[in-house]
Amino acid sequence: MSQEPAIFEQFNDKEEELFSEIFREYERRLFIFVVRTLRSEQLAQDIVQEVFLKLWSIREKVAGIQNLNAYLYKLAENQVYDYLRHAAVEKRARQELWQRMQETTRDHSHTMIDREYNAIIEKAILRLPEQRRRVYQLSKREGKKQAQIAEELQISPHTVRNHLSEAFKQIGLYVRQNMTSWIFF
Repeated sequence: MSQEPAIFEQFNDKEEELFSEIFREYERRLFIFVVRTLRSEQLAQDIVQEVFLKLWSIREKVAGIQNLNAYLYKLAENQVYDYLRHAAVEKRARQELWQRMQETTRDHSHTMIDREYNAIIEKAILRLPEQRRRVYQLSKREGKKQAQIAEELQISPHTVRNHLSEAFKQIGLYVRQNMTSWIFF
């Protein structure tokens, strides 16, 4: 547009009319430029509207712009980059939120499974015969060695070993029978 500086000199007198003329001349070209970049007509319309809103907001300075065509395309390009940066930030935020939600759900599920599993084990331990339960608890809860348990209960280390072996078998069987609906990974 070779008459651009002349148009801008008149801009102060007939702002709206001249702005409409600029809009009519550039709106379609900018729209096509943005649609090719973003592949969305709705986004292109929004961005072109933003470009002209920015142009309107600086209308006092427009007369000083040497190349309106280049200026408008640069405004459109900057708006596209701003949109893409914002979209990338939003996407990362959504992904991080999704990840946190999955971790929370997974942690909650594991906590529930752990609680249920521990409750089943407790029931299994309570079902053990008295002496076997005592040997198991001294070993697993109090962390005592087989020799210490044997001495404390005044039984042979071999009997302690047998009690522990049978306790593990009984607990394992009880857990398998009571967790049939669970899938282990």
